Amino acid sequence: MSTDSERACLARLQEMDAALARMERELPEDVRALGAEARRKVAGWLDRLAAGGADLSQLNEAMSEISGMMDALTARLLLVPWEGPRRSGLKS
Repeated sequence: MSTDSERACLARLQEMDAALARMERELPEDVRALGAEARRKVAGWLDRLAAGGADLSQLNEAMSEISGMMDALTARLLLVPWEGPRRSGLKS
């Protein structure tokens, strides 16, 4: 993998990790394990890139898989019914 490709992949993986970290706080309980798995995959590839042991074809497949996981998490996050702002016990 060329140095430019490595930098681009590293930047994208870091963006994915940051997005997953922000998303993690909001995820419903039923998809938190998927979010954690996506972050583990990102961390693994960040480590591989840092060690210089990343195969471009495997990395492309992994990034595609992680992107799919992120799409599923985003869809689930957006589809969670919102109950509106929490109301106090007082009724007006």
